[in-house]
Amino acid sequence: MKKTITLAIVLVAIGAGRTHAQNVGINATGAAPDASAMLDVVSTTRGALIPRMTTAQRTAIATPATGLFVYDTTLGAFFYWDGTVWRYMASSGGWLLAGNTLAGTEYLGSTNAQPVRMISNNVERMRIAASINGEVVLNQPGAFGYFAGDIFSVYTTGANFAINGYISGTGTGIGVYGENTSSGGNSAAGLFVATSAGYAVYADATAAGRPGVFGASSAATGTGIAGLGNNLATYATLVGGSGGAFTSSNAGVYGFGSVAAATGGIFVGNNTTASTLAGGTGIAATGTVTGVYGHANNTGNNTWGGYFNNGSATDYAYVGGRTAATNYKINGPGTVSTIVRDTNNQLVNLYCPEAPEVLFQDFGQGQLVNGRAHIELDPNFTKNITVNDGHPLRVIIQLEGDCNGVFVTNKTATGFDVIELQSGNSNVNFTWFVTANRADSRDAQGNLVSKFADVRFGPAPGPLEEAQPATQQHERVPAPKKEIVKPQ
Repeated sequence: MKKTITLAIVLVAIGAGRTHAQNVGINATGAAPDASAMLDVVSTTRGALIPRMTTAQRTAIATPATGLFVYDTTLGAFFYWDGTVWRYMASSGGWLLAGNTLAGTEYLGSTNAQPVRMISNNVERMRIAASINGEVVLNQPGAFGYFAGDIFSVYTTGANFAINGYISGTGTGIGVYGENTSSGGNSAAGLFVATSAGYAVYADATAAGRPGVFGASSAATGTGIAGLGNNLATYATLVGGSGGAFTSSNAGVYGFGSVAAATGGIFVGNNTTASTLAGGTGIAATGTVTGVYGHANNTGNNTWGGYFNNGSATDYAYVGGRTAATNYKINGPGTVSTIVRDTNNQLVNLYCPEAPEVLFQDFGQGQLVNGRAHIELDPNFTKNITVNDGHPLRVIIQLEGDCNGVFVTNKTATGFDVIELQSGNSNVNFTWFVTANRADSRDAQGNLVSKFADVRFGPAPGPLEEAQPATQQHERVPAPKKEIVKPQ
């Protein structure tokens, strides 16, 4: 049979064209074959057929020769043997450089357990692993391994950017968006403290002094990073911009120092250097002029710029606020004091006297002249006191010489008279001390800003109620990159 087929092919070649010692031409015109072709077939009405077989028949060929060419009827594609594996050559669904009309069932990829590779400039740029997760690795030429748990990873070196997200125009789009919808959670002491077992974004900087996440705004009044919590729909930023702006219905910013001497949060302004206490603090704030600024937007009663306590129900202080229509700079159950050194150079306290009324005081010296003296009070003092029948000026005189004694009369908001008893005419010196009720504070239109004159044992605020701290595990979830996987 083999000889018969060979003879038939030769007879066809001789009858249809011309034969030469080196090549064969098959055509209907008798034209000589092209010198560069071993077999030159020319026709405008017929094609050439190569062996057709199923996939099973093709893969069953024993020791196929390199370059062996067949048509796979199972897959509807042409294959050739490259010396190691069968390779696609073309198929009815081949991808065209000018584009394709698709039915929706086509795909690019492999049908066996081999990775899909994409190459440019003869360098592998991307690989889709053949594993069950189909890990995608970009720009790791030569190695193309991936860390366990990394479904998508990008590698780069030097000053390049591994991933960038850009958005332009006037829309409200997002350059990079990450969402975690897993249903896992952590609980401690029966308290559910997390709605997810992971993070939408996890960033780990292994180089000293480098941030895990860096946010910057190139706008003169931009915000570097904005954070939004408690399922709120809108966030707030400063008009002048800031490094970070965080909005929440519970706590805008939460800082946790995990060791005894740690600082919960460090804030530095005025382009200066941070200062922290060696023993640690909840907050360390540093500024060139003002380290800490507290501001309450409301101006009514029971509003304060700041509140401090030491964990005790009886040791607290309000700063910069208002109670019962009276403004206070500091209000609390403790005493006002200052610190000095004693004779042994040890630090000790001096305490300020305090009264049930809001009082201003002044001191001075005078002299009797023929038994009489008039003391004119400083106008800056008298401008800020109230003196009338219900608020008398209290005057104490301390004589500094021998006389019949003195009495005080003609007390007004501007001064008083000192007269010697028994119509004496002494010329002795004396020291005077006055106390008066502080005048109410009013604005330029005469409206009451804060009352002081009639305050006596005014109502005081109690300690603020503290929220009970949640029993929560402050645990840093370790980075998932532990062991590198080399895809086959």
